[in-house]
Amino acid sequence: MTLPRFFPLALLALTAAGLSGCDAVFGSKGDETTREIFEEGQTDPTLADDVGYVPLNPFYTQGLNGPLENPVDVYVGYDEFIYVADDNGLHVLDLAGRPAFLLDEVNGQDLRGITAVVQDRRLDVYIAARRDTTFDVQPGDPGYDDLLSPDGDLTWDLPVVYRVRGLTTGTPRVVDTIWHPFDDGSRRFTRFERPGIYDGGASDEDAEFTGIAPLANNRVYVTRRGPVNSTASGRPSQTFSPFNAFLVYTAEGDYVQYVRVLTPDQPSLLSAYFPSDVLTFLGPPQRASVALDENFLLAQAPPAGQPDATYGVLSVQIVETSDGIEYRVDSQRLAAASNPELGDGALFEAGQFESVSSLGYAADQTGYLFVLDAGKDSLFVFNQAGVEGVAPPPGAESSLPVRVSFGGTGAGPLQFSNPQGVSYYQRIVYVADTGNNRISRYRLNTDFE
Repeated sequence: MTLPRFFPLALLALTAAGLSGCDAVFGSKGDETTREIFEEGQTDPTLADDVGYVPLNPFYTQGLNGPLENPVDVYVGYDEFIYVADDNGLHVLDLAGRPAFLLDEVNGQDLRGITAVVQDRRLDVYIAARRDTTFDVQPGDPGYDDLLSPDGDLTWDLPVVYRVRGLTTGTPRVVDTIWHPFDDGSRRFTRFERPGIYDGGASDEDAEFTGIAPLANNRVYVTRRGPVNSTASGRPSQTFSPFNAFLVYTAEGDYVQYVRVLTPDQPSLLSAYFPSDVLTFLGPPQRASVALDENFLLAQAPPAGQPDATYGVLSVQIVETSDGIEYRVDSQRLAAASNPELGDGALFEAGQFESVSSLGYAADQTGYLFVLDAGKDSLFVFNQAGVEGVAPPPGAESSLPVRVSFGGTGAGPLQFSNPQGVSYYQRIVYVADTGNNRISRYRLNTDFE
């Protein structure tokens, strides 16, 4: 674990020194630190004046001990820190992009294979990663033959979701771990409660957690993806709990359910077909009270060789009925796709996404939805109704949303290379531009005052 080089929270203890010490703590108006802070919102002066997202200089490229390497996710938390996952672990940056901390080890193992990071309202940070696990089994135990690897050991590389507390205090500790396949209660009393090798040669090592989405009550949704995707008889299958799944956990990490209505074996308007991310309508800044909204968006990104998903993003509503909880297609967002009077383009436009890697939500009055498509190296922006675009500026001739989606393959300020993560905070959109080793930042030009 790497200790902080610069830690903003420590500044709180220095405020008692009085105004005479401000230059020593925060820097004078002429020094490098202050210059970085005031340039944090600077835009590219060569950009056009049309409504759209414009880059903010500088993009963030530095972690604690050197340049970012393949950043795969970014999340701006309730604590106003930026969490960036890359090949070296989880970096913590302040809002000016200055590295504050690096979590590179968890419970004696390197923090590796990160696929997602998010924070709940308790300020606990969830990290989807991987961990080696050694099993103490004996000949004759169920699944013993499956567990034996070619070299005879019983160590497996499995996906986990860590819940970490105290990260920004410099003394992080793991308070819970969701571990595949042990923390999937739907596998109880089956051989799937142990790691194993299944039909077709797939094993539990091939699974990964791809998305984590907290709710206002700190329960969490988790998506899991893997190679076995059929529940039909007579075909290679897992007959009970497929790898491709939508799982629900309590605030303390206890298993609640595997949602079977979100089918894993073929794409539909209610499926968990190779899910790549999940998003709830919740986010910073912190509020005294937040209404519980259990609805969610789910991204589907099948690998090469698998049938495409007609809809790369699904919008699912949870409805409480006299017969219990029902998962329903979001009919309003679905209908928006066939209503040209609402605007041009919609979330449910068939075939518009190639490989959705991440979802983001603007938890402010705009309610914008962000869809990051790694296949098209593009960021799509939708309003709360699911229509592509943002609100037109005051005085515009039309009241229809203005399309502001952008991208394209490359290293330019409005281009990406295999982007994998998107987040939003205080009118700024952050993108983990993996192939370009940077966190790109954008803001609507109509948001500047």
